[in-house]
Amino acid sequence: MTASVLEYKCPACGGQVALDPASGQLECASCGSVYAPDSFAQQAALAAQPVAPAGPAGLTDQITPSQQWSDQELAQMREYICPSCGGQILADLNTAATHCPYCDSPTVLSPQIEGLLRPDWVAPFRISKEQATAALTEHVKRKRLAPKLFHDQARIESVRGVYVPFWLYDCQVQAELHFDATKVKRWSDSHYDYTKTDYYRLRRAGQIAYARVPVDGASNMNDTYMEAIEPFDYSQVVDFEPTYLLGYLAQKYDVDVPQTHPRAIARVTNSTVAAFQNTAQGYTTCTLADRQMAFPYQGVHYALMPVWMLNTVYRDKTYTFAMNGQTGRFIGVLPVSWGRFWGWLSGLFVGLGLLFCGLALGFQAVGG
Repeated sequence: MTASVLEYKCPACGGQVALDPASGQLECASCGSVYAPDSFAQQAALAAQPVAPAGPAGLTDQITPSQQWSDQELAQMREYICPSCGGQILADLNTAATHCPYCDSPTVLSPQIEGLLRPDWVAPFRISKEQATAALTEHVKRKRLAPKLFHDQARIESVRGVYVPFWLYDCQVQAELHFDATKVKRWSDSHYDYTKTDYYRLRRAGQIAYARVPVDGASNMNDTYMEAIEPFDYSQVVDFEPTYLLGYLAQKYDVDVPQTHPRAIARVTNSTVAAFQNTAQGYTTCTLADRQMAFPYQGVHYALMPVWMLNTVYRDKTYTFAMNGQTGRFIGVLPVSWGRFWGWLSGLFVGLGLLFCGLALGFQAVGG
């Protein structure tokens, strides 16, 4: 069984090409030549050399005893050969694009984007790595109590651009909802305070059409984080070409449509309830009582969306930072360094003590 790597070289000089987020074009790192991604010809595809896609027989012969992986780890890996230097590229079964660890050539792992695994669309990166690291640096600067390692510039610069697989749902929701609502009126006279509450049952019915409702298709991505950096700009989505992946990491989906369908329904349901509830104006309270909905979805598309990611482990806990690669919308949580906290608190008390002493001496001087 063979595994292949797609290699794209600059026709002018043979140098490495990668997608430039600012221009949306492929740019050669050596001579500066620029090419359109959808017209850049595939230069080479290494598919003739047999390699074992997984399992001890193919991988354990090429690593030293101190580096041995377990059978379970090997079963989740696939081996490729870099067309540029002949080096060994090891990737998990969901990796679709990466870099050669020896020559740093950007590579596209073709078995992960062929047939049913080929995406319909891709949204190219518009935020550069420099912009992503600058935003993360500024975020960390504002967190004075963050552990020292989070201020390490080298660590911050390890942010990675990842094309995350998404399923994009189109559907038209037919809904009938009932809400319990109240109108509360309060007034007073010279003797009493009064409260009058009127109760209502509201009915709302209609249809709402949704286009490109995104659901994360990668099991190792935090759904909450992926939804927090929305919305993506779907006006920038283009038909998929492997060249858009050059210079970035990419994953194929490992959560299929049937598995993501419940989350898509939940997202559409919440949006529909909120939209219908917003039509109930002039009421003091309005709560959902019951609902009936039908979800005849019209289609679902497979797309790769751009995300800048940084995962950092601190005291056995992983902290994740994610940025929308189109808009720059950012989410991330930092831990608190208790050493820095107590140091800051001590400094605060010392500062307050000196201030009070100065004020006291000032009062004594005035009194004298």
